[in-house]
Amino acid sequence: MDVESQNALLECRNLLVGYGRALESMKNPFDFRLSAGTVVALMGENGCGKSSLLKTLAGLLPPVSGEVSLEGRMLSEWSPRHRSQKISLVRMSNVVPPRMSVREFVRLGRSPYSGIFDSRTAEDNRIVEESMVLLDVAVFAERPVAELSDGERSRVFLAEAVAQRVNVLLLDEPNAFLDIPRSHALFRLLKKIAVERQMGIVISTHSVEYAERYCDRIMVVDGGTVKNALASEARKCGLLDWTEAF
Repeated sequence: MDVESQNALLECRNLLVGYGRALESMKNPFDFRLSAGTVVALMGENGCGKSSLLKTLAGLLPPVSGEVSLEGRMLSEWSPRHRSQKISLVRMSNVVPPRMSVREFVRLGRSPYSGIFDSRTAEDNRIVEESMVLLDVAVFAERPVAELSDGERSRVFLAEAVAQRVNVLLLDEPNAFLDIPRSHALFRLLKKIAVERQMGIVISTHSVEYAERYCDRIMVVDGGTVKNALASEARKCGLLDWTEAF
């Protein structure tokens, strides 16, 4: 039994996603299971529906049809606060307040646990510091996030998500602004924390090399259909044929 078939964190059944009735992105319902300790690469051409799928998995966009469950419970049944303790979507295009420091931004990851009085504990502070070190952003912890380079900012966004200590982490092109060495380091780190913390991670990426090398499974949106396979078998199954279309 492979790791994907054990410890399901997130499940999709007969799922269709998109905006309204147009269904321009996806036309065929699909099933998907995200298991603890697993990293899944989400791939496909621009505009194929990857971002819509991630938003649906995060509970930010309702399914057109079908259902999504989180730890065996319908995603729609979770309150926003409790859902944010379990699942996080990180987009590199997030806007930050102009004067907010890196440490202040990463501290936002503890907000789902701090209650209405925002009473962060010593443990919260420890997790924040640990997350900044893990993503190599502690060295500029007091700098405004808005003044960082795109690559530095993307690592800060990831540090905030890691500080959130969720079970399901959804990442929308996290290495879009990273150079090659840092991209390799990022994918290695994501695989490491997925295994050590028994998280399920879905990464939207255009990097076929990283998907095959570091991810457990590859899920592809192509021609209105969503398919997935073990990363080691994806090419043989034809899931990567779309990358050679031209």
